[in-house]
Amino acid sequence: MRIGAIGIDSSHTPVFTNRINALHKEGKTKCQVTAFWDPGHHEWQHPAGPEQSAKDVAKWREDTLKEGAKQVNSIDELLSQVDGVMVLNINGHRHLELAVPSLAKGMPTYIDKPLTCSIDQAKALLAMSRQYKARAYSASSLRFITEIPKIDKEKVGNIVAIDAFGNGEVLDMMPDLWHYGCHSIEMVDAIMLHFGQSGPGKHAAKRVSAVKTGNATSGYHLIDIEYHDGKLARIRMDRNGAWAFGATIHGTKGIAQFVVDFAPVYSRLVEGMVRFFEGGAAPVDLRAIVESVAIMQLGNESIARGGEWVEIPAIN
Repeated sequence: MRIGAIGIDSSHTPVFTNRINALHKEGKTKCQVTAFWDPGHHEWQHPAGPEQSAKDVAKWREDTLKEGAKQVNSIDELLSQVDGVMVLNINGHRHLELAVPSLAKGMPTYIDKPLTCSIDQAKALLAMSRQYKARAYSASSLRFITEIPKIDKEKVGNIVAIDAFGNGEVLDMMPDLWHYGCHSIEMVDAIMLHFGQSGPGKHAAKRVSAVKTGNATSGYHLIDIEYHDGKLARIRMDRNGAWAFGATIHGTKGIAQFVVDFAPVYSRLVEGMVRFFEGGAAPVDLRAIVESVAIMQLGNESIARGGEWVEIPAIN
């Protein structure tokens, strides 16, 4: 099964190409990344400046070509040569426009994080996937950590609250929660799913409050999420501490805690992608990712309002 990638301004393009093609060579998947298209307007911003950004993009292109993927000249050329698509352009503001062509053809489409940087665009993607019966999803790698499936639900009981932490890296093109907020937010949602306490209706997020301190290299974001059934989640996204993610789950019977071991995470992410392209269920429902987008956008609005609570619309 031929997979095409869109975008070359992210390290994910050569990394995913390498891992998928390695699985193909080992006979573990029929998927193979065979082509990629560069939509231009490279927006990767290296802290050292534009020269280093350009060098990174050139290296990612070179590495992707070395993995056997051919660069094509247009989106139409790409879609004529592949059976599924990965939208890997780094800027979430462009994900809707880049995903529309494959969705309109009913092709299975993976969209890198963040799904979009707009609730309206995220809802449009969800509507298109349903209209054209195009299987689609997006996911943070934190959806695939091994610690969550090991949590003993019987010992913890029903969730009362979650205290989570993660890195708070920010980018100018996707300020505040857009760039890294999805990682911690989706980790929290994955915990809720493990306990059967996530989804539309009473388990959906009701409102969000967020504040920030410091700047691009210091300080933190603090996010509070209240759910319709009364659960609470607090997330601290730190830019000064060690690069780490984890959570404490407070239940009606007990408490569970974990710190993420990242060694198996990318492998599990890619294995979920190839199963999806081969016809398996998406590792996470697209509706859940649209809710994550709503939390990020309205969390950013809360930051602009000094931490006021902002209501989250129902995502169906």
